[in-house]
Amino acid sequence: MLSTEPRSSAKKKSTFRRVSEWLHLWLGLFSGIIVFVVCLTGGIWATRYEVWYFTEPYQRVEVQHKEYLKPSELVALSRKYLKAKHENADTLESVVIGKPGKSAICTFDLGGGRDAAIYLNPYTGYVVYDKRERSAADDFFIFVRAGHRFFWLPQKIGSPVVGSACIIFIITLITGIIWWFPVKWNRKAREKAFKVKWSANWKRLNIDLHNVFGFYAMLFVLAMTVTGVVFTFEWFEKGIYTSLTWKKMEEPKQPQPFSDTTLVGSIQHVNDEDFIWNHAIARHPDFAKVTILFPANTKAAYQSFVQFGDGTLNYNRAIYYFDRYTLKPLAPTNPSALPYAEASLGEKVFRMNFDIHTGQILGLPTKILAEFACLIGASLPVTGFIIWYNRKWGKKKTRRKKRAKGDAAPQLV
Repeated sequence: MLSTEPRSSAKKKSTFRRVSEWLHLWLGLFSGIIVFVVCLTGGIWATRYEVWYFTEPYQRVEVQHKEYLKPSELVALSRKYLKAKHENADTLESVVIGKPGKSAICTFDLGGGRDAAIYLNPYTGYVVYDKRERSAADDFFIFVRAGHRFFWLPQKIGSPVVGSACIIFIITLITGIIWWFPVKWNRKAREKAFKVKWSANWKRLNIDLHNVFGFYAMLFVLAMTVTGVVFTFEWFEKGIYTSLTWKKMEEPKQPQPFSDTTLVGSIQHVNDEDFIWNHAIARHPDFAKVTILFPANTKAAYQSFVQFGDGTLNYNRAIYYFDRYTLKPLAPTNPSALPYAEASLGEKVFRMNFDIHTGQILGLPTKILAEFACLIGASLPVTGFIIWYNRKWGKKKTRRKKRAKGDAAPQLV
């Protein structure tokens, strides 16, 4: 956010303020194009669930006032459908059952790198859609995310480039507030700081859009930028974790619990998915989505994820593990999978990182705020560059035009 004060006042500024303004200007120019792309693509990517919902009608079913079919019944109908198409229906990967109005999904590994996501009506078991390929919306958001995370570069190169630009952006946001802060809090200064003069000429309006909009969006943009850097640099992630919890982040010795392989083939269960489903809804009748992951090998365990709110929140989801042979509940081995209610305040805030970053922490209202913040964040490098360009060369061009007009004027005899 660039100052609107006349150059003559620069001599009166403190060294701290002059250094802050210098950093804001040159760091902003250096990182501007990357910040623009990251903010713009971030705002687009935050809308992915809404776009998928409206562009993929097979995700929706009509709400009926009756109970869902059991997961085992949905699985059986999915297998029957695939076998009728002479497809391999033996390798079930997951079952997803959402809140009323959402289709249930059974995902199968068909072999040869092919998957099938079978969307069913959870009330009737009718196969709504057989998804084998990515949709146009899927491809679009994969492209958008590649720009947001890696600037469309190879991951090993793009990730640190984007992360470094975001750290620079954090510095420009802080130095921008220092530059924006009025030296005198008189009426005129307050109006310049907090109000956009829409009737002004385009140069003055551009400065107001940069300063005023940047001020109002600063906290939101800063929060999304800091939480984004967490995904890029491990040292930054550990630093944020330690500052919130006052504990050192330690890698789990075992990411997930294992099943007891000494019991292979000794115990048989029917409809394991029904047992896990009943376990989840008994504990969380307010669920928005339950995902059951099936063991991928003899050592793996069943997993179930229970999500709340609109079904997209991650920070407070409940995670459960079950031995694949006995269905005995297994204790999580990763601290991030421990019950949310048992986490400390700092750990709870740290778990919110992804949901804060995407703006989905409080549902649609914070998503809308995130959208506006991302658009303003994307505009800051643009409006800032225009301010710098006008101050650097704009006045020179104006003088040249005036001289040219003067030279071309007819002389009076």
